[in-house]
Amino acid sequence: MKNSGFTLLELVAVIVILGVLSAIALPKFVDLSNSAQASAVKHVSGSLSAAIQLARAKHMAEGGSASSINFNGNNISFIGGLPQPDAGQLRFLLDLDLPATRFTPNWSTAPCSGSSFCVVGNLPFNNGTLPSIAGFSSGTGIFIWPSGYVLSACFAYYLNLNNGDGPVIGSVVSGC
Repeated sequence: MKNSGFTLLELVAVIVILGVLSAIALPKFVDLSNSAQASAVKHVSGSLSAAIQLARAKHMAEGGSASSINFNGNNISFIGGLPQPDAGQLRFLLDLDLPATRFTPNWSTAPCSGSSFCVVGNLPFNNGTLPSIAGFSSGTGIFIWPSGYVLSACFAYYLNLNNGDGPVIGSVVSGC
């Protein structure tokens, strides 16, 4: 009578091979999560750019001298020819799950929660607590970062230099 099946040695070899393969493949899947967050932040930056340009075009079409425009029934204030970086107003230009408040509590120490993205806006850019953007030290800004992160190195930003220059829009994804 002949027994058919795997020997203990064959089973151990298969388990070792599966372990090695999972050790190689697992970091690739973890990296995909980080890549997804970085892509989401870059998407927010692109949305900010398009929304600011849309608001500026509407502002110019209405003469360019008013201090605000009506955008789909919502007031968008302008400073120096650019939309004020106020979360309460800019959320109407963006199709994002943003909190209605201009300030997210504990944004520098506690991970974002309660919405897909957190936001802090209409703060002086040179207040010393916001992340630095190379070459810029004045004006007001809005920073948007994904749930599960603190505002540090994974965020999109819009700066209004308040002097007619700009806008300065971009993202930092080194910490995603």
